[in-house]
Amino acid sequence: MTDPADEVWNRACDPSAPVTRPGDAALAAVLLCHGMAANGGLLHAVEGLEPGQRAAAVHGFRSLGLDAAADAVEDVARQAADLREDDLDGAERLEQEADRRYAAALPDLDGTIDRALRARLAAHPEAYAPVDGS
Repeated sequence: MTDPADEVWNRACDPSAPVTRPGDAALAAVLLCHGMAANGGLLHAVEGLEPGQRAAAVHGFRSLGLDAAADAVEDVARQAADLREDDLDGAERLEQEADRRYAAALPDLDGTIDRALRARLAAHPEAYAPVDGS
C-alpha cells in the first residue's frame, strides 16, 4: 500500500486529477512552480508562471510553512518585473541570487517539500481529499 503522503503528492502532480480541497490545490501549485524552478531556475519559474499560478504557489509554500521559498518567489517576481529588457547583467545577477535563495529555502529540494507536506497532512488531514484506503 502506498503511503498517504505519497498518494497526495502523486495526485498533485496529475494535471487531470480533480482538486477539491485547499491542501491539494496548494500542493499542486507548489509542485508546478518547483518543477519549473528545478528545470530552469527560479527566475525561469516566476517568469513562466501566470500571475495567478505564481500567487497560488506563494500561498501554497506559505501553507506548508515554507515561508522563505514563498518570499523568494515574491521577491524574484517583483525584481524581474523591474528589470529593463536590455539589462542582461542585472538579469544574470537576479538569476544567480534567485537560485541561491531558492536553494537556501529548500536545502533538500523535494525532501524539504515532502517533510512539510507530511507535517501539514498530519496536522490538517481535512485540507486534503481522502486517499485510497483512508
